[in-house]
Amino acid sequence: MSHPVTAVAMVVLVSAYLIGSAPVAWLLGRWRHLELRDVGSGNPGTSNLFRNAGAGAAVLSGPLQFAQGVLPVVIARAVGGDNTFIEIAAICAVAGNGWPIWFRFNGQRCIAVATGAAAAINPVLLVVLLICFAAGALTHAIALGVLAGFSILPVAAAWIGGRGLALMCAALLLMVVLRRLEGLSADMRRASSEPERRILLRRLFLDERPGQVLVGPRDGPEPADHGV
Repeated sequence: MSHPVTAVAMVVLVSAYLIGSAPVAWLLGRWRHLELRDVGSGNPGTSNLFRNAGAGAAVLSGPLQFAQGVLPVVIARAVGGDNTFIEIAAICAVAGNGWPIWFRFNGQRCIAVATGAAAAINPVLLVVLLICFAAGALTHAIALGVLAGFSILPVAAAWIGGRGLALMCAALLLMVVLRRLEGLSADMRRASSEPERRILLRRLFLDERPGQVLVGPRDGPEPADHGV
């Protein structure tokens, strides 16, 4: 695809956003008569689904969200897109997951979709992420492992694919961080007794919020989630 700004290209990129934005976990929650935005962390993602609906529904959500990252890359490649176009399609899919039109642009943590997109572009990127995810799980610091994985990804991408791939991975890292910091200013206003620096660091590295409720009825506005 020598001229990326074409009707076909626009259809692919919009489709990538819409595929990434599909609220899979939320729909599975509704199937279980559960409104994810009203329980636990309030995040319409797989982690909140797992905590409040059990593993039965969550075991479907994770792979489906991974596929939401894979499919746009496959489509972009199938229409003859060059590397840059394919990477932009991946970014659109992840942006859709984090900022879906269906939920007023306040969505999920982007982790599963970004992992799927990276895997579809180059399996080596998936290996890097899985190693970091596993290290985080083994040390009981999965949020830190996730952040480490996406932080290392641009360096690994520069080594295996050059500048363009590294920029795409940097964009994935930026989106993961932005979603993790969602609602930070509101947290700082509410938790006036806790140092702002501590709140920021806990949000960035541990994806934790002051007084966050993870299971049961949602408590407080704009809660965050630790996971997908």
